[in-house]
Amino acid sequence: MQKSNSNSEDKQLTSRQTIFSMCGYLFLFLGMVLLDQVTKLWSEKAYLIESSLTNIREYTQTSNAIFHLESGLNWLHFDTTYVRNTGAAWGFMGNLPENIRPYFFYVLTSAAMIVILIFFFKTKSKLILTRLGIALIFSGAAGNFIDRVWLHYVIDWIHFSWNLFGWNYDYPVFNVADCAVTLGVTILIIETIIDEIRNRKAKKLAKG
Repeated sequence: MQKSNSNSEDKQLTSRQTIFSMCGYLFLFLGMVLLDQVTKLWSEKAYLIESSLTNIREYTQTSNAIFHLESGLNWLHFDTTYVRNTGAAWGFMGNLPENIRPYFFYVLTSAAMIVILIFFFKTKSKLILTRLGIALIFSGAAGNFIDRVWLHYVIDWIHFSWNLFGWNYDYPVFNVADCAVTLGVTILIIETIIDEIRNRKAKKLAKG
């Protein structure tokens, strides 16, 4: 009888932990999407001067550097701006015909989000880092998907460029949603590396 009560208490505790964990991921998702949308709206209000009512590619914006690191090489520059990205990362496939482009990205992004969500729920709850990485990727995908549905383009506003040891590069403008996806992928890569190191150590110990 005592053992049965103990098992019941363990199940209740696990159930509570699962609920709290899911609430945490939900708040993370809502927070990242809200931050992404608010910063995009701020960018539009701050830097968009005028735009065409019929052509989303015709607009005029200004840029204001809010941080500039001076050095002998002037190696790093960061500013905020307003850019409409009609394609995927780096503007990929942004020049598709308008009767195809929005719907293509609707389907592509929806399918990707469904796969990510399935992967999240199939991942064991004890794999916290893995679930965190997936949740961040899903949050970023959702943030940009909202833009595509309502605007037919994605607003980007974070701009970096650098000149380091002769490497002069102007990085494509991005947003908070992109940061969430990048951070999520980085976490998954780190988790994979950690697991691989653990597995190799376990194999060595098994061999003696």
